[in-house]
Amino acid sequence: MTAYFVLSTGRCGTQWLADTLQLWSDNFVVRHEPLHFQYRPDLNSPSAPLTHNAELLKSHLDFIRQQIAQGYAYIETGFPCWRHLDWFQQHLEQVKVVHIHRDPLQSVHSLLKLNAFVPPFLPHLPIKNLYLPADEQDLLQQHKALWPELNPAEKNLWYWAEVQHQALRYKQHWPEADWLSLSFSQLFSAKSQQQLAAFLDIPTASHWPVQQKVDQFGLALQSQPLEFPRLRQFEQIAQLAQRLGYASPWPDNS
Repeated sequence: MTAYFVLSTGRCGTQWLADTLQLWSDNFVVRHEPLHFQYRPDLNSPSAPLTHNAELLKSHLDFIRQQIAQGYAYIETGFPCWRHLDWFQQHLEQVKVVHIHRDPLQSVHSLLKLNAFVPPFLPHLPIKNLYLPADEQDLLQQHKALWPELNPAEKNLWYWAEVQHQALRYKQHWPEADWLSLSFSQLFSAKSQQQLAAFLDIPTASHWPVQQKVDQFGLALQSQPLEFPRLRQFEQIAQLAQRLGYASPWPDNS
């Protein structure tokens, strides 16, 4: 059997997807963010996936192996596993990936609703860092000294770019038949239903509740402007957006 992982930044419909796919087959074991942030995508990386929480990650790998050994297809949705897919591919017989990508400015706006990278009101509370620049595979690794100077919107956009960059790096060496890319804007469509059913080897997938694409779980305590004064110099981000079919985050650049 196969292990499937959804690769995304978060805020891309993965909770809805998990709830939906669980109803498609009794042979599916579906988990949404089973380790949540204990994957430590801020500190672990594709080249060093076990720097933090190694025993927990190994235990999770054993759980996935147990499900597959019992004849189930394991499906994991949610964002925190995005830096561990190479590691999973090395230790599992077959790993397939569903890459869900979303317009960069929509992603930033949605992530800010969850206070991602926003300094907390109380100084003893941690910042919700979904990512920190350090790894040699990162798109903007050579600019990491700039990170402390960025505003929350810029950090979220940088994070968006790193996730998409890593996804495209994975895709280069992944078997073509084991990779499916979907746009969030089309996720709830009949076409995506058909693509997912074929990818998951399901002949019929009748349960498909159409959803309005509304960010309804935001708990942001303060509004953050979508301004990118320092990142506008990095054409790599605009090129990455355009490669995925989106407009540049700063279309007025000369």
